[in-house]
Parts: sequence; C-alpha cells; structure tokens
Amino acid sequence: MRVPPVARWALLFILLIPLWLLLDRSRENRPRHLAEQVEAGGLRWRILRGGTGDTTLVLVHGYGEHLLGWRAIFDRLALHHRVVAIDLPGFGITDKPDTVYSLTQMATWLRSFLDQETRGPVVLIGHSMGGAVVSATALASADRIVQVILIAPAGLNPGLGRIGDVVGERGQEIVGWWQSARAFITPVHDPEWLGEPSGMAEYDPIADSGYRSVTARMLREFDFGGIGENFRHLTMPTLVIWGRFDPVIPFETADSLVQLLSCGQLAALNAMHRPQMEQPDTTAALILGFLRSSGCH
Repeated sequence: MRVPPVARWALLFILLIPLWLLLDRSRENRPRHLAEQVEAGGLRWRILRGGTGDTTLVLVHGYGEHLLGWRAIFDRLALHHRVVAIDLPGFGITDKPDTVYSLTQMATWLRSFLDQETRGPVVLIGHSMGGAVVSATALASADRIVQVILIAPAGLNPGLGRIGDVVGERGQEIVGWWQSARAFITPVHDPEWLGEPSGMAEYDPIADSGYRSVTARMLREFDFGGIGENFRHLTMPTLVIWGRFDPVIPFETADSLVQLLSCGQLAALNAMHRPQMEQPDTTAALILGFLRSSGCH
C-alpha cells in the first residue's frame, strides 16, 4: 500500500520527537559558563570571562572565598560589559605557592594578571579583603584603572582580619582547617552554572593541605588595614557599597573611608557583609548605574 507523502512526513516528525527532547535536555543540563585556567605572574589561575565591551570589569573576592561568590551578579554585569572573575592566589583553584602572602604581594600578582589577561581600560571591583587588594593595585596602576568599586572593603579597618593577632599561631592553624571545611557550605564548584576542565573539576580544598596553610599564614602576613591614609591617593571615581549590619568590617568605617577618597560616593544597604549575595539585584543596579556615570558627584 502506498503511504501518502503527508503521512510519511508525519511519521518522520513523530520519530524525531524523542531525539529533539534528548537534545533539548542536553542543552538544559549544560552549564551556563566554562572556567578557564590561565598562567600569569608565574601562577595558574582559575578565571571566568563573560560579556563584551571595551572596558573590562575584574571581580576580586574576599578572604576564604572564590569567584563563585560573584555568581549572583556576574550575568547581570556581563549583559552590559566584559567581565572577568578570578580566584586570587591561595584561594579557590588558583595556585597556592609556598611564599609570602602580604598585601603588596597580592597586588603584584593582580597587576601581573591584568597586564597579561586584559586590554584597555579596567574597572576593579573588590569585596572585603579583595577591596584592599584592588585598592593597592589601583594605586600602583592608575593609568589603566578608570573606576573602582569597593564592597565592604578591608584596607582601612582590618575588621576580623585582626583575629590572627588574637588567636596566635595555633589558632591560625584552626582557622585554616575551618576555611577548608567551609567548602561544604560555599563549595568551589557549581557544575550547573560553571563547567570546568578535567583536573580543575576534581579539586577538593578539604583534601589540600596547601589551602589550609595559605589561609592560616595570610592571617599573619596580610595587612588587612594596610591602605590606611593612602586611600587619599585613590583619585579615580570610586563607589563604596556597604551593608549597615556588617559583622565583619563595621559599617562605621564607611564614612571615614569615603571622606578620604577624592572622588568617592557611598551606597548603604540593609545587608550584612556580602551585599552581592544578599541583595544581588540592588547591588548590580548600583554598580551598573555607577559605571554609566561620569566624573564625581
């Protein structure tokens, strides 16, 4: 019996439905982003790139954290700008060399990364300890850094960064163990959002003695209040975002910091220490609005 052409096409369509559903499910399970491993300053870094544009936003996390801490605002920023999130040396999946972890050294590593992996103007966005690192970097590279955004930054008030002086060497080791155990709460991987090359995806900070060592020694060697009065020399437009209920670095520090800045403005939120996680919509809107502005207010 001859099958009409319409029936043949209908049968083919029915047979292709399972294949189409399988492919569609595959796309749903595919992570939105893919991490990269790059070499800069003699180290291997885990980074994430997104978006396009002439200016690059570089996102720098705080102590004991990693680039996934920017997950809630990364895609919002990448809709409008080229964005790069990094794991700082000693954290996440970036190398953890047995060396000094001072504020100066961290800023030197970041400058090496910027020189190699970015082109054109750069906006540095730093949270907590990362705020001190980007401030020190901006002071040394003012020709390339066009704007700075500081979220509950260290650099003036060390906040809980002073804990290393209080607990002593044994206590610092305990903090190192606690930081590695935090991987249960704030894991360094999110396969639904971020794909990773083989080797990187298997990294486990809980099993890495180097990670514990670095987080402990940083409490001894990193000067969390090390920018101090030098904030006066940060001349590019600077936005400071701070949670009024910050238990780590007191909100009262914000006014003192902004008064030091020659071109600074403060945005206060009803948040704690991580506005980019606690209030991502508001934080992203503040950042994008500031990036559209020109000059000082």
